[in-house]
Amino acid sequence: MKDCLIHAKTFARIAPRLKGLEDKLNIIVMDDNGVFSKASNGEVVTEPKPEIAFGNADAFFGPHVRTFILAVAGGGRLDWFQSAAAGIENPGLVMIGKAANRYTTNHKQSEAMGEWALWQALDYFKLGAAHRAQQDARTWKRLDMREIRGSKWLIIGFGSIGASTGRRVMALGGEVTGIRRTQGLAEGADRIVPTEALMAELPKADVVLLCAPHTPETEGMANADFFAAMRPDALFMNLGRGALVDEKALLAALDKGRPGHAALDVTCVEPLPADDPLWSHPRITITPHDSSETEGTVAGADDTFLDNLARYLGGQPLRHLVDKAEFD
Repeated sequence: MKDCLIHAKTFARIAPRLKGLEDKLNIIVMDDNGVFSKASNGEVVTEPKPEIAFGNADAFFGPHVRTFILAVAGGGRLDWFQSAAAGIENPGLVMIGKAANRYTTNHKQSEAMGEWALWQALDYFKLGAAHRAQQDARTWKRLDMREIRGSKWLIIGFGSIGASTGRRVMALGGEVTGIRRTQGLAEGADRIVPTEALMAELPKADVVLLCAPHTPETEGMANADFFAAMRPDALFMNLGRGALVDEKALLAALDKGRPGHAALDVTCVEPLPADDPLWSHPRITITPHDSSETEGTVAGADDTFLDNLARYLGGQPLRHLVDKAEFD
């Protein structure tokens, strides 16, 4: 029998789907008070040493995230950890990744993030800010707008988020170019080009979406030269990591009129300080790193865990397995 650690809220949601596994799993839950107990009888567990653990928003956005991480990474028996996130750069996740024999990620949140990108693009193309200002002023004036149809999208770091966004854009008649190291056909893209083509592709794009991971190579990649290559009516969006963008260069570029607007779900410092100039710039839309915060994302992460749990217990290969060397 395997000791499996999950948050109490998660267990309450998925308990009916765990029926029949009582002889294979000893479920240990952590509640919002940081107390661990056996799900079967409520007995308190003072030193949990899980072999399996599922880390999701219930645990990582709760009041005892540190308690959860230390229990997962410090138990000394962790064979498999399922993350609800796609990225692995967070220091807590790195700690867990080094402790786990196997570490798997989740990409179901990309659907909500693809909708976020489409929302921002539609608001920009349809002059949402101008229409809202006219409504406030009770001004009846027709405005010339743009369409997704025929627009050219450049998606940098074309993975699950890029594919989810690209499918939506293509369904509305847009053209999608993805940039990634691995070449070949990809769902959600009309074509894939190598990273070396970035500067040549930027001037062609109506929309530039950044969703690359944060690495030494990608840090600050959206710099002054990057923005200078964009069209003055283009939209820049970041769904990757804040560190990918030189924010001072972005502010300066927007002041010069190139690109036309920026939509950011991530920033270099989070939460964004109240006095940061990004908040008040008229050509910037800020959301608080919540593009994936939907019921569908929560349910999708649960589905990923349960699918991989069945695979784990059945001795089958796990989906979205991360090479352990990635945590070095």
